[in-house]
This record gives sequence, C-alpha cells and structure tokens, in this order.
Amino acid sequence: MKRAAETGWDAAMRAFSFPLNVYAHLLQQVEGQADYLHFAVFEPGQNDVRRAQERASELLWQALPPPCRLLEVGIGLGTTLARLRAAGYDAHGITPEPAQIDAAHARHGTALPLTCSRLEDYADHAGQWHALLFQESAQYIAPLALFEAAERLLAAGPATLVVMDEFALKRDEPGHTGLHHLAHFQALAARFGWQLEQHIDLSQAVQPTLDYLLRTTRSERDALMRELGLDAAALDGLDAALLRSQALYRQGVYGYALLRYTRPGPAAARPVALDAARADAMRELFARVFGHAMSADEWRWKYGDGRGHAVGLQRDGELVAHFGGMTRRVHAAGQDLLACQVCDVMVAPKARASLNGSGPLLAITATFLEQQIGWGAPHAVGFGFPTTRAFRVAEKLGLYREVDQMVRLESTLCGTPEAHRTAAARVDDWGSEGALDPGQRAIVDELWSAMRVSAGARVLGVRDAAWIEHRYRHHPSRRYRLLLLRSRWWRRP
Repeated sequence: MKRAAETGWDAAMRAFSFPLNVYAHLLQQVEGQADYLHFAVFEPGQNDVRRAQERASELLWQALPPPCRLLEVGIGLGTTLARLRAAGYDAHGITPEPAQIDAAHARHGTALPLTCSRLEDYADHAGQWHALLFQESAQYIAPLALFEAAERLLAAGPATLVVMDEFALKRDEPGHTGLHHLAHFQALAARFGWQLEQHIDLSQAVQPTLDYLLRTTRSERDALMRELGLDAAALDGLDAALLRSQALYRQGVYGYALLRYTRPGPAAARPVALDAARADAMRELFARVFGHAMSADEWRWKYGDGRGHAVGLQRDGELVAHFGGMTRRVHAAGQDLLACQVCDVMVAPKARASLNGSGPLLAITATFLEQQIGWGAPHAVGFGFPTTRAFRVAEKLGLYREVDQMVRLESTLCGTPEAHRTAAARVDDWGSEGALDPGQRAIVDELWSAMRVSAGARVLGVRDAAWIEHRYRHHPSRRYRLLLLRSRWWRRP
C-alpha cells in the first residue's frame, strides 16, 4: 500500500508543468523528499535547502490570521494546506494544474479539499471567505484581477490577505520584465481599501535558492533528461532563465517579499476591469458625460477582440469613472512596439467634486497606467489627445506630460475632376465601402514599408493594410473615402 502511494506521488510530480517538475524532482531525488516548491529563506551560513524552505513556511505561518475560513490560491505539493487543516483552519485549496491535485492527494489523502480552478474563475462560497493566501501564485494573476476576485470571494466584514512572492522592485530598462511591480501592487491594494500590516523584505535571504537550482540542475542534467523526458534545449533554456533571475536579484531589480494586508470591510469605491460584460455600463456613463451615445458597434470596434483595455471606478455598484486605451502598433528606433492610445477618459458629474490627489480620476488613471504602460507592461508607450482642460487636470496630478503637437495637413487636390486633370499626380478613387482587394492591400503594405524605412528615428503609427482597413473601412459610424495618389507620368503610388 505504501509503495502504491509513493508511485502515484512520483507519477504526479513528473506530470507537473515545466519547470515545476524539475524542481520537485530535484528535491525528491537530491534532498530525499519534496515538501514544498517555493523559494527557500536561508539564514547566514546555512546550506540546507529543506531547512530553509521550512523557515519560509514558518515566516508565512506567523503572518496568518487565527484559524478561519481560508482559501489557499496555488497549493504547491499540498503540505501547507494539510498543515492548515490540522491546525483548525477551514481551508480549501485551488490550482489550475490537475497534476498538483493528484500529487497532493497521493501524499496527504483524497480528503484534502481541492478544486482545479483559476482564481479568476473560482466562485464556490463567494462572499464567505475570511482570508486569502498566495504563496508564489500572485505573480501569475493580473493584479487587478486578483483584487477583484478578493472582493468577490471575501466576506463583507474584516478580512486578511497574505502574499509571499517575487516582485519587480524597479523597471528602468526593457529587460526589466516578468514580475508584478511591488510599488504598483501596493498602490492598487490601497485603492481597494487594504491596509499593509506587515512587509518583510526577503530578497537577500532567498537568493541562494537560485544558486542551489543552478548547481543541481547542472549536476543532475542527465538524470533530468532521462527520467523526465526533457531535451537539452529545455534545460538550456531553464539554465538561461535562472541565470537571468540571479542577475536581476543581484542588481536589485527583482526582490522577494512577505506582505500581510487587512481591511475592516470592502471599500466604498474600487477599480474594476472593464470588459464586454460591463460595456453597457460604460456606454451609459459615456452618454451622461459627453451628451451623445456610443453604439455597441463602436464599443466593439474600439475595445473588442483585445483591441482595447479599460479601467473603471465603481462606487456602490455604479460605474462613476472610466479610463480607456486602444492598442496600436508603432514603429520606433527600427523596431515595432505596442503603444496604447488613451481614449474615453470620463468622470460622472456627481463624482467630479473630488478631482484631486485622492479622487476618481487619479484612481483610474494611475491604475490603468501602472497595469498597461511602461517597461514590463503590455504597452511600451502611451499617447493621447486630451482636451486642454482634461490635460491640465491630469498634468496637475502628475499623470500626463506634453511631449509633442499635432499638425494637420490639408489638400484640395482631390476636390474636383478638374483638379485631377491639372494636378501633378493622378488619383485612384477606392471608394468608401468594402474590403480592400489583394492588389490594394499589396500597394498599401508596399507604401508602408517604404515609409517605415524612411522614418529614421521618428515614431510612426503602423499604417499597413490591416490597420487601414480596420481604422477606415470598418468604422461603425463614419465613411471614409480612400484615394491613391500616383505619379502622373510614371503612375507609381
């Protein structure tokens, strides 16, 4: 019987996603037993990785509230959840990885309460939990989604949030990516009403974990390839990733923290991610603020299929502010980047009395910028064309800065048939409806390629056929006439 349990345990660990299967295998084979998958917290002069992992667990345990209804998000090998249950917690664990559930049940018994689910999708006993625990799982969940899920799952009264994880301590260069920015995470927590009760910086203490993993993955390379079925490319990639993390820790770019948050109850106003499910509320706010309607088709044209992102502020269940942005590819310094064009910034009239350092405009703008724009975020740069009043308010709050001005070009070349005959260019009228045909698309892409080459150091929005078609042919409410200018004599576009 004991042999069968061990066989199930080993098989489940081998089925873990890469590189968790590597870490579990190393601890089991090199150290004799795998109890945890998290970083180890080493004391000076200490070399025992299992003892250092126990020290990390001891620190985590000290941050927990007294026994209560607790949801562990990410279960590792199930050891922490089993300890919580034994200590009197009404604890439940969730993970999106079935193999982790199999391993936890093989080690701790099938009675251990586990659900295969992402936090964003989990709904059992919503509004009844008193604490959420994240041990190296928060880094895989978008911060706004994490805090929104906490609002949905936690009870209306006092609650606790414990996070032990890696974070980015700064983002000063393009390579500073891969982890949530600690300052942004803390700022977002505060906007949801969470109070930081404890912050322990463990950055130095966990760094020997990376040294251990580099050393053992190299010494056990042949065994890992043989027993886990890995190829050389996978292990070479893991080695490079560990070296990168090691360097970023030593440079102070990456860090490791234990955070304990508490709150007396839900915040009256909180940020929310605006998706299709909240599109009607956004359009209602748009009509109130701007005095005219935005159609459902226009919302989809801007925000549908991942083209746009938005953050709102919800107060007592009502949307009172909105900050949106559309993803736009741009060409800069010889490469294509993702930029974000800010749009639909609005605050309900009744909420404008607090356009100050703690008001709704700051809350939604700061949340959007932190989550969407900058090194380590989806968009490298942001831009927009606000009204003078909106710009001055945001500038006063330290959110916007003027960097350039728009120039409008006008031409009467295409005004009349007579102008066509006398001008130095010929004009092909492509009309205002229908998709571009293959020949037209090829011409647009060729023109864009030439424009991109001639741009030099300038920043240009990508104007290829796909963008032209979406921007002008697919606009839901306006019709744009496309005209192709050719050399009069050579007929070149």
